[in-house]
Amino acid sequence: MGQMHFDVPDAANEFFESTRWEDAYLCGIEGVPWQSRNVHANGRFTLTRGVDTSAKLFLTCPIPSIGYRQLSTCSLRCLDNAHRLFVELARGSCYRVRVQADVWQRGGLVLSDRFDDLLTRGTKRFLDATQCAPEGPSCVEAALEAIEALELASNELGDLFASQSVAYRRSRENRLCTMLAVGVLPPLPATEVTPDIQSGRAGNSIDEQTTITRAFNAAAVRINWGEIETDSGRPNYEPVDEALTACSQMGLRVIGGPVIDYRKGLLPDWLTLLDDDFDKLMSTMISFVEKTVEHFRGRVNLWNAASGLNVAGPLGFDDEQVMRFSIGILQTIRRCDPNTPVLMSLDQPCGEYLARDDQGISPLHFADALLRSGLGLAGIGLNFRFGFEEGDTHPRSAVEFGQIIDRWATLNAPLMVQLSVAGAPGKDAAARLPIQTRPLSPVISDDPDAWAKAQFEFVQPLIQTLLSKQIVHAVVWDGWSDQHPHLTPHAGVIDAKGRPRPMLAYLTKIREEMLM
Repeated sequence: MGQMHFDVPDAANEFFESTRWEDAYLCGIEGVPWQSRNVHANGRFTLTRGVDTSAKLFLTCPIPSIGYRQLSTCSLRCLDNAHRLFVELARGSCYRVRVQADVWQRGGLVLSDRFDDLLTRGTKRFLDATQCAPEGPSCVEAALEAIEALELASNELGDLFASQSVAYRRSRENRLCTMLAVGVLPPLPATEVTPDIQSGRAGNSIDEQTTITRAFNAAAVRINWGEIETDSGRPNYEPVDEALTACSQMGLRVIGGPVIDYRKGLLPDWLTLLDDDFDKLMSTMISFVEKTVEHFRGRVNLWNAASGLNVAGPLGFDDEQVMRFSIGILQTIRRCDPNTPVLMSLDQPCGEYLARDDQGISPLHFADALLRSGLGLAGIGLNFRFGFEEGDTHPRSAVEFGQIIDRWATLNAPLMVQLSVAGAPGKDAAARLPIQTRPLSPVISDDPDAWAKAQFEFVQPLIQTLLSKQIVHAVVWDGWSDQHPHLTPHAGVIDAKGRPRPMLAYLTKIREEMLM
């Protein structure tokens, strides 16, 4: 049993309580979180796990002028004495931004005066914090100021890298071949949507199909077992047929799936009757996949075979059953439609779920096993969800997000990245998933416009980073309009009152200026 202790001085207690310390975790060099038990009491934050090797702490904190962001320490030893929490977090920020800037600068990146100023200020305040009395308020103040300056420097560094990398890509190919897809539930919107005049805003009606083609060059049409076969043996393909016909008329490439979505509430309800018979469940699943792929063969450009099988799901599969299930899906799709590429999507690609539940497979190891299986897997899908109470990825800077993508690129397989970002507070009655949203910044009120602005400001650097990566073949925005039935709460580029969020204008600009 290993414990890692951190001092939380009285001067920092209020700030610490505003962090998401319950979700903090420890991670080793391989990047897989350990399951841990977190306790904060009497000025000490303790994480307990089953091993006592060195590790990094990952903790999501509210950063002034930025919002919530996951910070991490450098690698620390397990000691009886406590580490100085905020000094170590500042050290981690300093190390990350200085090392990454040096690597990129050696590779030809041109840095800015603003970056240099922020880095200098942040480094100075970090050094001040290391020399202050550990329990004094001046130590905490210096450390938090260092973190803010260094994280702002990280923002600037991410912007510089993305803009210069995209410019380099465009010098070689004027228009990028990256697929920019919108996730939709069938059938696709076919009529105009009028903004709600009760909202107090005037506005013209929106021709949705024209607006979609201006903002996206592809559509991720949800072809899913839980929605198609609500009654055993009676699949209803009509809504999907309508959606695919609309996509063909609009000239959109189609990503079909996930055929199996392994999240609670997204599998057919009647599967509970087969809970104790894995072989029967397998044969039932394979039968559905076979009929579905044969029905839509030739109308889908890319199959998303399954989503979320790396996370412990509602059927309680063990690791062996998960692999058998995954291989069965892949083999069936490849047999029925050998000419269309197939990928498998993973939830929480950073593995946060492993810190709370030992039931689940490391996402990178799971993907590696499938790629080595020889089943012809064409790529990997990564599902990033930000701003939700369940199943979300902790918010990161664009630099760290890019490092995550680079880590997945070591598998040498094309990537499809799906982004879901909360754009409004409260419940969403039209969403299939009954999960709560949570703010991306502690200063956001319940004003939907503030949430929509925060959605754009958070995700814009991430999309720029994705466009700079040649390994990313597709970017999927999970949600078109919150006025229509949809999957993820408040994630659409059009809100529940029919008003476009800032994300729509940005995606339209990207589509028109950069993409084929």
